[in-house]
Amino acid sequence: MLIKDQKIEDFINHDFKFLKVKIGDNFLEIILNRPEKKNALNHLMIRELGICTDYANATKKIRVVIYKSIGDTFCSGLDLKELSDESIFLADIFNKLHKPKIAVINGNVHAGGVLIVTSCNYAICTKEVVMTLPEVKRGLFPFQVMDSLFRIMSEKKALDWCMRGYNLNAQECKKLNIVQELCNNEEIDGILKKLIEEYSLASPNAINNALKIFEEIYIDDNVIKRLNDALDNLKKSDDLIEGVSAFKEKRLPRWK
Repeated sequence: MLIKDQKIEDFINHDFKFLKVKIGDNFLEIILNRPEKKNALNHLMIRELGICTDYANATKKIRVVIYKSIGDTFCSGLDLKELSDESIFLADIFNKLHKPKIAVINGNVHAGGVLIVTSCNYAICTKEVVMTLPEVKRGLFPFQVMDSLFRIMSEKKALDWCMRGYNLNAQECKKLNIVQELCNNEEIDGILKKLIEEYSLASPNAINNALKIFEEIYIDDNVIKRLNDALDNLKKSDDLIEGVSAFKEKRLPRWK
């Protein structure tokens, strides 16, 4: 359990502030619903995502978990106005969810939002989407995103993207295995239906065990903690203050 003080049986009646949640016959659909803030992840939104993970893991009828968003941005990462230390690691919300995960991306993805995409087993993406890692321009570094990228592309390419923070278009993201399928908006529902059917035909016990083993072998909790500690240290730096100020003032940062 990620959220110790939340009972699974209370999930259906939970008052979600920043998510829209739909329980289907065999799937859980989670919609990021903070469009006025580009779906930036604040403390409560991260907690709500953790509640969804706990429910999906504990509920046998949930065979697939789907992540969508409202607005023109799928997710812009952590809310820079709320950079308090988190009791839940964002990576754990997805790494410790042992059900097939699908991301449906029809808006741009920035910073920690890329972690959601790379942590999913399958990502459907519209052709106009752009992804970027701008943390280094704010005085931070995408440590947990980097760790997830190492599992899907070469370490050298992943580190280069993290250090330079450039944009990748949808076609480049597919080439690098960040997303698995490109489509138009009107094609999403058909693709999603087919994926849900295919995952639901498989043995739930086999998939559950496979994803647990994958986590044990390829995802190191100690590494995640070290990366999160490194991020916490950067949150206290003068570069973060300057980087955020420059972003708000729409100018280049003046690093010391």
